[in-house]
Amino acid sequence: MVPPPVSRVLFTIAFDGSRYAGWQRQSGVETVQEHVERALQAVYGQPVAVEGSGRTDAGVHAIAMAAHADLPRQLATGSVLMAINTNLPDDIAVRSVRAVPADFHARFHARGKRYVYRIAVSRTRPAIARSYYHWVRRPLDLARMREAAAHLVGRHDFASFATNPGYERKRGTVRTIHHLHLVQRPWGIDLAVQGDGFLYNMVRAIAGTLVDVGGGRLTPSDVKRILDACDRSEAGPTAPAAGLYLLRVLYDPCVIPADVASRASWMFRGTSAAEPPDSNEPT
Repeated sequence: MVPPPVSRVLFTIAFDGSRYAGWQRQSGVETVQEHVERALQAVYGQPVAVEGSGRTDAGVHAIAMAAHADLPRQLATGSVLMAINTNLPDDIAVRSVRAVPADFHARFHARGKRYVYRIAVSRTRPAIARSYYHWVRRPLDLARMREAAAHLVGRHDFASFATNPGYERKRGTVRTIHHLHLVQRPWGIDLAVQGDGFLYNMVRAIAGTLVDVGGGRLTPSDVKRILDACDRSEAGPTAPAAGLYLLRVLYDPCVIPADVASRASWMFRGTSAAEPPDSNEPT
């Protein structure tokens, strides 16, 4: 069967953020959005605006960033996928292209996100893949970290875990964390978190604080006190961007059909796999 032609599409995009100043287009620096828009311009011969589901910091990676665009000519989704990837650098890949309603918006229709923060625990620094983990040289007490993490699940004011973004927070600082898992790996710990939204540097501040708990600088009960303080200076440091991955942007089934399997949900299915699946399955 030949896929139907499309106009507005939803892209699922993976990227290695090591050399980029984040997703969002910025003057004078290299960004992922800029490269995706350049690739589309190469395909269509005219500018094509791409709207992302949110921002990512410099150095942050993505398994499944979501973004939409209005294509100037109708092509089958498979043709769009092949054409755009041909024009992208090796560290950015569009993993899927899906037709969506004309009023769909990647950011405004998003109902949550999933992230994983990866921590390598070793007495010696990693010689390989240093841009993909936060290296901690001292042992971490996983049980203490899990006890502390339990205080963060639910709806709270996360002002203590957010850096000032430099612009007005129209939604305030109250967010809901639905799941927060700490998974033991042979090389360290994965922190997987899902919520209805995240403040600027929130996941990295949570990671830095839980590392302080695991290393003995803070107690599990300190996290409840820090949360209640609504003061960023009370929490632990902002962990490095290198360990953070956007796993998936969540949408209601009525907007994005639920029968499309998510490869980025591997962290929340109880799997013991240390790495995400390959990029051949749909997101």
